[in-house]
Amino acid sequence: MPFLNPGGHNFIGVNTDGWGIVQLVFAIIFTIIILVLSVVLWMYRNEPVIRMRKAPLAIAAALTLHVYTTLVLLVYPINQYWPCNAEFWIMSIYLPIGIGLFQAQNQLLLRTSRGQQHLLTQDIYRPLPGGKTKSQYYWNAFKLWCQTAREGGYFEGFVAAGIIVQFFVSLVIYIISRKFNAYGIVSHATTEPLCRRGWEWAPSIIWQAVWNYIAGPYLLWKIRMINDIYNWRLQTTIALVLGLPGTPLWLLSVYSDKLSAVNKYWIPAMWFLPALIAWELIMLCGPLVTIYKNRKAAIDNSRILAEFRKKKCKGVNPANGSLTTLVTQGSSGRHSMKSLESCLNANGEDFSAFHKFCANKALNGENVLFLEKTIKFKNEWTRILTVPDCSLEKARMHMYRNAVDIYLKLVNEPTAAYPINVEGKIYLTLKSLFGAAATLIATRRPSAARSNSNAATPWDVPADPLEASGNDHPLRPILTHSISMDKTNSTTELVTEVEAEADLDDPLTGITIPAKFDQTCFDEAMASVKNMLWQQPWQDFMNSRRESTASTS
Repeated sequence: MPFLNPGGHNFIGVNTDGWGIVQLVFAIIFTIIILVLSVVLWMYRNEPVIRMRKAPLAIAAALTLHVYTTLVLLVYPINQYWPCNAEFWIMSIYLPIGIGLFQAQNQLLLRTSRGQQHLLTQDIYRPLPGGKTKSQYYWNAFKLWCQTAREGGYFEGFVAAGIIVQFFVSLVIYIISRKFNAYGIVSHATTEPLCRRGWEWAPSIIWQAVWNYIAGPYLLWKIRMINDIYNWRLQTTIALVLGLPGTPLWLLSVYSDKLSAVNKYWIPAMWFLPALIAWELIMLCGPLVTIYKNRKAAIDNSRILAEFRKKKCKGVNPANGSLTTLVTQGSSGRHSMKSLESCLNANGEDFSAFHKFCANKALNGENVLFLEKTIKFKNEWTRILTVPDCSLEKARMHMYRNAVDIYLKLVNEPTAAYPINVEGKIYLTLKSLFGAAATLIATRRPSAARSNSNAATPWDVPADPLEASGNDHPLRPILTHSISMDKTNSTTELVTEVEAEADLDDPLTGITIPAKFDQTCFDEAMASVKNMLWQQPWQDFMNSRRESTASTS
């Protein structure tokens, strides 16, 4: 059996030569790889690095592109039995839709980076739709979507609209062209090779050109200053650059006879395959590689800790003297949890620098913000208990409001712009404590006295949820002043603030505080978030500080 059939892709019989077998085997093996990666990515979809990339969107894009990749790999072996109308639908549907979903997934880097910048300066939450009837609820939900949609949301809407338009345009072309059916009204029936030329293929080419030569370079320009620790920008850049040669080479091979000898064995549609294969692997493998590195480093650190404790139990003094030194100078070069805790508790310049690092590079500034607020919450609770003659009931209500504020803006998935990622058990525990109160606040309809909205439209929310602050709902922020130990001043301040919270427009008026609510309500979440920060962001932050110090010295 010859490796190459002399006739090549000539629409006569099937090609069972060596090249045809290679394409079939590669299609099968690559399909298995993509399916396995998709399953693994879905299994780890709740990991922060995957969660920010939206695993369902990444999997949908990869599988759509893979359908096109697999079908193209079957063209040469099938040969005669690959009709022109089938190729038309594949080129008009699978490839453009797959590229559109891929570009929408790429936009997440820009959206996440911008959202993290808002977290540095804004106290944000997302309102929820309310309404006494289903029609009111859906209308409010639509209004809320219109108000909260920004560049990323509009981009996804643009992708959806483009997919719909592309489908109907392709359907109309298929119906009216005699190249694909006998009842058409334009063009003429022709041979299989000539069928693949003509104006009928223009919409798919225009679609690809828009994504690859307008949306792609625009995105590259917008993300040029992002320097994340996950190599997300690098992966996006490589993927977008690899997509540039496909369309010109396809046009050249279809409409020029200079590549006719090449077309016999490398059909025109295969010029898209190198980029598509890279796109699929980058979308699915990129975040998984990051998770693998983090877990490997965590295992190394656990081994070092175990060795330290084992030597301590045996009464052997470790060579380097301290656990912190062992962890920092271990094979993984990791910095200790104690150093992170010292930074968080100090809340000084190092804390501010770490917060900016997480927002700008780790893209998880919500975790640092959560720890900052919960530490203040615990400190405030301790200070309130020291106030003489303070009503414990009123003080507890005051702290419950502060806790609901944290939950509303940083934990609750429907309302938090960037909710922290904690274990399901911890999340359900917090939801049982604060879920009902958060829903009351997020769905409230402010009265005319408390709102600047028109009386004709009482249901109103901040026009830009990224600019919504604690003043947009009746929660009092954690006290910024320290409660004085002076009996008169401290009691007056606390009672005045707590009593001011009881107003007629307050959705929390009369709410029953859960019995399990206490100063330790956020402890488990804090431990989980702290460990998450320590795994990679803190290590990268400390290493960057060390490298910066070494370069300046």
